Amino acid sequence: MHLTLAVASFWSLGGFTSFSVATDALPATILSQADSKGAASETPQADRPTIAGQSMGQYAEQLDDESRVVRLRAIKSLGAFGSPAAEHIVAALTHKDAGVRYIAAVHLGHIGGESLKSAVETLQQQSEGESSYAVKMAIAFALCNADVDTQSHLQTLSAALDHPDRGTSCSAAELLGDLGSKAEPVLAKLRDVHAKNKPGVKGGDYHRGGAAMNAIRKITAT
Repeated sequence: MHLTLAVASFWSLGGFTSFSVATDALPATILSQADSKGAASETPQADRPTIAGQSMGQYAEQLDDESRVVRLRAIKSLGAFGSPAAEHIVAALTHKDAGVRYIAAVHLGHIGGESLKSAVETLQQQSEGESSYAVKMAIAFALCNADVDTQSHLQTLSAALDHPDRGTSCSAAELLGDLGSKAEPVLAKLRDVHAKNKPGVKGGDYHRGGAAMNAIRKITAT
């Protein structure tokens, strides 16, 4: 039985939708509002010494906080520092908290460049022994952006679109959208998911359909 982790959010059909997330789902936008001050929502700038009044080192220390909200806010905020925080983010790939591992992998995929390239071996090793389906998705996203075995990792994300958990399915769509043109081979699958889940389709889930459409728009816009 899955326990509810938190309330996550994603954009669906032009509207902001909230839903409960199972502990092994960990959507890509998990805890985007974990802190009402929006620590991780500030514009990433490598030359900024602090984010929401706290330094990179302070957030790194908070990764081991007893409070899960603090831990997840810390890893989200580290991503706002960009490549200067890569060392802390790579170290978080082996964190005991699957939520921290998930966000760390997604951050690396977004940061890209040498930070991602230098983390490829760690990402591959972590994927082999990873117990969380969601974290495997996040690692697949990062490795796709690193151009490592792209076809295989796209298949991982494509398969996740059919996951019975709504949060996992929507997260897979969001990650595919963030890949841009690299996810073009999965467009047919995304269109199928949208067609089966758009508003008015009996038995469909408009959350899944909306997430798929958002991904399609991102991929075809690049």
